[in-house]
Amino acid sequence: MPRRQRGTVGFRDGSWFIYYRTPTGKQVYKRGFRTEAKAIESLNEILSQIYRGEYAEPKDITFVEFAEDYVKNRLSIRGSTSASYASLVRRHLIPYFGKMRLQNIRLDVIQSFVRNFEEELSVKTLHNVVTLLKVMLASAKGSSAIKQGYIRHDPTQGLELPPLETRTIIPPTQEMVWKLINVASFSGQNANVMVHLGAFAGLRRGEMLALEFNDVDWEGKEILVNKALTRFSAKDCVHVWQWKVGPAKTKRSVRRIALSEDLVTSLVRLRESAREPNGLLFPDRNGKLMDPDYFDVLFAQIKKNAGFSELRFHDLRHFFASFLISQGLSPKYVCDQLGHSSIQVTFDIYGHLFPRAREEASIRLQEAIKKGREKAIAKLLLAVC
Repeated sequence: MPRRQRGTVGFRDGSWFIYYRTPTGKQVYKRGFRTEAKAIESLNEILSQIYRGEYAEPKDITFVEFAEDYVKNRLSIRGSTSASYASLVRRHLIPYFGKMRLQNIRLDVIQSFVRNFEEELSVKTLHNVVTLLKVMLASAKGSSAIKQGYIRHDPTQGLELPPLETRTIIPPTQEMVWKLINVASFSGQNANVMVHLGAFAGLRRGEMLALEFNDVDWEGKEILVNKALTRFSAKDCVHVWQWKVGPAKTKRSVRRIALSEDLVTSLVRLRESAREPNGLLFPDRNGKLMDPDYFDVLFAQIKKNAGFSELRFHDLRHFFASFLISQGLSPKYVCDQLGHSSIQVTFDIYGHLFPRAREEASIRLQEAIKKGREKAIAKLLLAVC
């Protein structure tokens, strides 16, 4: 039986470190452990692997080498999300960690990264970047650095991040929405119907621009959402990004949305004037997919003309949610119509609107009871007379 190796645990420069020898006699020094317990746990695991003959030398690779391969070959998510993650890697992670060896990216190094970018990035973006880094390095799925044998432990464990700021959603009013629809009717490109759908169907931009007339159930007065535009790297020499129709954002994003009478009427008129009655609802002037960036420019002009310069198209989705809630509809129904992944997501975003809706429903209930009682008393008096 092989002789059990011994190692060293110590504290230096604000963090705990471990020291041990590999079976080949190589001396290894690792630091960045936040607590003595974590350092001891790591050392014991490594020494046990050496004792059992299972120890393997960590592979040597720089972060930029690993990250470029990860972005190119291992991001298995849908196009636009993949493009967004690739952008975070190249804009924030590679410039900072680029030439570092993966084995040298420890907790203290990542904590320094957070401190350096706290003032430069929004808290939400910083959280997104760190979450992506954690997935790349230590995810149990996919091809993380741990899974490929480049590192042994998750160096983000114990990382301290600034708390996320919770923003209370204040949806636009119904008066604002109708004014926006009216202003959009003078903008061409059927922009008024797009705004109408955003406000009274709660569609995301990519979902709306991918819609076809066949997605509308004209008799059932519903619209099926089962796809969305997705972004991918352009292969020509003109564009950076191009768009195509892909699957919906998530399985729960696939849904049927009830349509109001006036919205159905608007869609009927849209179909009657369309060049392709079975094609896209909102094509560009050449009959192809409308570029979302072009739509953003169009909507920016509409909201400016309406006097709502701070309004975003996504705020119309918030209006749709608030409108459903104000009608006393159940949280489950609201969740399904919005295509949220869970009812908890609905409560996290719109929970503050439900108490007000309950108060309004209670007032309506009391008024109905009062009217019913007054009618009953009136009938009783007539019977007595």
